[in-house]
Amino acid sequence: MAHPTDATAPAAGMVNILSVIRRYRLRDFPRRFSPDDLHHVGIPFIDVDRTMHALKLLDLLTPNETPTERFQTIQEVESEEDYHAALEQLLRDVYEPIFELVPDPANASDMKMRSAFREYEPPEERERMLALFRALCAEAGMIDQASGLIPPILGTSSRNRQVMQQYQKDQEASSQG
Repeated sequence: MAHPTDATAPAAGMVNILSVIRRYRLRDFPRRFSPDDLHHVGIPFIDVDRTMHALKLLDLLTPNETPTERFQTIQEVESEEDYHAALEQLLRDVYEPIFELVPDPANASDMKMRSAFREYEPPEERERMLALFRALCAEAGMIDQASGLIPPILGTSSRNRQVMQQYQKDQEASSQG
């Protein structure tokens, strides 16, 4: 299936999206998903709109900013295996055009993965789209979790900020070397 010319994919930071998914799953999240609520759980104000948009594109939030049935299912599953299965199914549905081009992301080359996102707009966000896709696939157990790929849950405590700062430094160092 060819990509539509107006194709878009979630392009929010993987740290923010994974933090929201994990916190919601652990029931450590407000019942609402307002911008203030996202900031309250550790999403920087500058990233709130992008994160909200990505959560909607991922079919986790409705246009009214309430959790979708799929997101509620992810929260309600008991086992890790069921969590992985629910998240994988969501990803296969949301990223259907990508999976048509790359059926097995665990064995796909970087070039193949980048090529799968080449029609997505805006072009300057494709690397972020790809990074989020890979992180979500790792969270779903579809690809191996590379060391440091999946960050800890965001929080507002000073210890969580220190962990996140160290994680970000490690990520910057690994991308330069």
